[in-house]
Amino acid sequence: MASSIRWVIRGVNGRVRCNFNWPLITARSVVIITAGEVKFGTTQARPHPGPGQDFFYALGDADIWVSNICPRFNEFRPGDTGHVEFILHVGWDSPLDVAVTITVDNAVPIEIQGYLN
Repeated sequence: MASSIRWVIRGVNGRVRCNFNWPLITARSVVIITAGEVKFGTTQARPHPGPGQDFFYALGDADIWVSNICPRFNEFRPGDTGHVEFILHVGWDSPLDVAVTITVDNAVPIEIQGYLN
């Protein structure tokens, strides 16, 4: 089963290396990350139980994307915790507030290929 967490990063501009610690992540996790510009304030009451969100996504003119997604966990290193590293790109003249949604699916991939030549 997949689980998601949302993380707001304020004042992003250019290419930024990010790291998010989450013990749920293993070296074989499937991690999907989406990103978009956000504005603060709510537009309506919460229609569902669970955590609130004091921001909303705004489709602006900036190019925002995520690359180089690397789930990490070294089971042989005592004290290591699962995390994901990724590059967040914001193509705009000034810093923007961005929310990333990190989704982790810990079902083992049905096949893991070796090196392709």
